[in-house]
Order: sequence, then C-alpha cells, then structure tokens
Amino acid sequence: MSDMTPPPAPPMAPPMAPPAAPMPGSGPSSNAKMIALLGWIFAPLGVIAIFLDDFKGDMFVRSHVIQAAAVWLAIQIVGWALSWVLGLGFLIMVAGWIYQIVMAIGAYNGKMIEAPVIYGLVKNFIDQV
Repeated sequence: MSDMTPPPAPPMAPPMAPPAAPMPGSGPSSNAKMIALLGWIFAPLGVIAIFLDDFKGDMFVRSHVIQAAAVWLAIQIVGWALSWVLGLGFLIMVAGWIYQIVMAIGAYNGKMIEAPVIYGLVKNFIDQV
C-alpha cells in the first residue's frame, strides 16, 4: 500500500474572460425607439405597448411611454384649467405638444429622457415589471 502514488491533479481551468463590453452603437432596438416615439406623440395609446409581450420588460419603452402619458395628462389638466381661468389653455396645450415632439425626437435618437418633475412622480410605475 505504500507504493501507491496519489492521483494526478485535475487540470486547471483557464481564467474566465471579463464580460464583453457593450458594442458602442448598441442600445435600444429600432422597434423600441419607434414605440417610444409613438408613445410621446400618441401618449394614451402608447400605454398599450407596455402590455405587449415584446415590450413588457423593456425599460426603455416603459420609461418613455409612462412619462409620455403622465406629461400628456398634466398638459391636459393644466390646459383645461387655465382655459377656464385665464383663457391661456390653448397656448399651454400648443407648448405641451411642442415639448412632446421634442421628447419624441430624443426618444427616437435612443436617449433615456427624464422629464422634469414628472419622472419623480412616475418612477415607481416605471420600475414595476
């Protein structure tokens, strides 16, 4: 029994490579960008996209669509309220539409946009998956 040699050690595994860095041009898909753009322009209808299986877990689409719906709702409420009080509702709504178009262009360019004040209000809805 003394003449038994120990078994050879198993070969060492090669070192793990570091995780691959994302491609410089990678980001949201073109479909996600289009849904985000349409969500800003047609905000109430854009909410439907986050219930579709393709975009249910896509945080880019969720962020844009939920913010767009909240901005649209705020513009409607402030616009209607000021139209009765000061008659400025039309100007508020036009300014809101221009703001939504600017945000839609940013979304189509792949930017993660945080609308001032609104993002803080809807952040919990965006994070729920």
